[in-house]
Amino acid sequence: MTRVVVLAGGVPHAHDFAATGAALADLYRAAGDTVAVVDHPDAVVAALAGADVLVVSALYWTMAGDAYDAWRAEWAYTTPPATRRAIAEFVGGGGGLVANHTASICFDDWPEWGDIVGGAWQWGVSSHPPAGPVHARVAVEHPVVAGVGEQFELVDEVYGDLAVRPGIEVLATAQRTPDDADQPVVWAHRYGAGRVVYDGFGHDAASITDANNARVLTQALEWVTGGN
Repeated sequence: MTRVVVLAGGVPHAHDFAATGAALADLYRAAGDTVAVVDHPDAVVAALAGADVLVVSALYWTMAGDAYDAWRAEWAYTTPPATRRAIAEFVGGGGGLVANHTASICFDDWPEWGDIVGGAWQWGVSSHPPAGPVHARVAVEHPVVAGVGEQFELVDEVYGDLAVRPGIEVLATAQRTPDDADQPVVWAHRYGAGRVVYDGFGHDAASITDANNARVLTQALEWVTGGN
């Protein structure tokens, strides 16, 4: 039985993390896993003891920029050394990580997080359109995307122009607009002894429970624990 910690929380102005966290927990419990949900990254330090996989569906960040003035006093977050160390040592030491949607924006004051995930949001460069129909294409054969076919559709956001790290294996791509370049939206890589999958979808509970994305997320957890 796989022991899973789901980190789901953060500024609520654009995402319902309680709903996405519950959807992820339900998905993995249905697969027979033991799941603990925490809503703050500092709680991860204790929660990771004995865990096999960390799933991150969260948005804790510095909230720089005028657009976030109304939220900054309550929600701005600086990643403390203990939290950084716990996550980096967990994944680097062989723990699995499934990073979901906003995980690429999370912890923007901690550059190593982008190395762990395999990519990160670039302020002033990265962007996404409003949530809408997305046409995703599977890029390679891989256990994480097995069974979803060559293409799949869902309603979500496509994050583009992320700072992806060298060496990631892009598993699926999508476009923000019809004339956009293909953007990597699902990838896998290794960080130290740990396996990592980033799934850029999962904006809301409907995306997580979408049949194809749910399959990707379930198979991602299996792969990061050493399966397949």
